[in-house]
Amino acid sequence: MKNDFPNYIRMLFFGDGYCNDWEDGRNDANCLHHCLGRVSNSAYNAVPLNNFRNHMPEGRKNLLPINSFNTRYKYLKKTKEYLDNIKYIPNEKDIEFLEKYKHFYN
Repeated sequence: MKNDFPNYIRMLFFGDGYCNDWEDGRNDANCLHHCLGRVSNSAYNAVPLNNFRNHMPEGRKNLLPINSFNTRYKYLKKTKEYLDNIKYIPNEKDIEFLEKYKHFYN
């Protein structure tokens, strides 16, 4: 598939196995979702989710659609905060992504 996340990005979120699902905070995230679709495999476009409960449409029955502006905004902000907290150093692709989608960060 186009723009799959490379292993080093997966390791940022899943280095020791599972991590918190950013929709509901449970420690069972098992996939990286592209916040804005497969436009980029930048670390800033990644959000860890539980695939069946919070990523697949049938699991989101009581949640905003995954592609709604508010959901994307929430995930992008949380990803940036997380990467800032772990002192991730953005590469050129990350900087391009942040510049192109800066309206989500204001």
